[in-house]
Amino acid sequence: MARRMAKSHDDLRRDAVAAARALVVGEGTAALTVRRVAETIGCSVGTIYNIFADLDDLIVHVAATVLDEMHGALFAAPLPAEPVAALRDLAQRYLAFAVAHPRLWTMLFEYTTASERPMPDWHLERIARLVADVQAHAAAVLDGSGADVKASVDVLWASVHGITALALRGKLGIVTAESAGALADRLVVTFLAGARAERAADVAEGAAGTAGEADR
Repeated sequence: MARRMAKSHDDLRRDAVAAARALVVGEGTAALTVRRVAETIGCSVGTIYNIFADLDDLIVHVAATVLDEMHGALFAAPLPAEPVAALRDLAQRYLAFAVAHPRLWTMLFEYTTASERPMPDWHLERIARLVADVQAHAAAVLDGSGADVKASVDVLWASVHGITALALRGKLGIVTAESAGALADRLVVTFLAGARAERAADVAEGAAGTAGEADR
């Protein structure tokens, strides 16, 4: 009988990440162990530790696949040309992704690593790309400096994230999966209206100050 070819390092890494992801989807992050992953892909525990530093390292690799998938869910399909409509659509896409993948979303945002290693650059780059692409769409609505836009997007998306988290947990009875979409939409519309009104007031105040100085 022909001897089965040994899997490459890259193949084992890919299979381990896929197996770990499937365990999270099926049972949650608490069910994920190196031993279960090894058993799933038919290798030893030691082999897994030759590929990943520890369980945290494996979970970071799984999280990277979730970030890639989330980015695709938000931006792969064309967004409305009108900037406000685009941000409203992004909020709905974010919520829909979380509802469709609740355990992966929870793992991505709520898992706390035991190690003190910094996140690898390739993982941070995925996060930065996601944030930058949201900011790029927000910049058309939130007129101001780059720092102002970033701060506004941080507040807006933290709020959308909070609605999403409450919807997934079903806590307090104030946000449900059914009501979350309407709440997120109202949040975006109200926030953008307030941000633009504040910006207009700042511009008017600046113009009045300039005019006052000119009259002196």
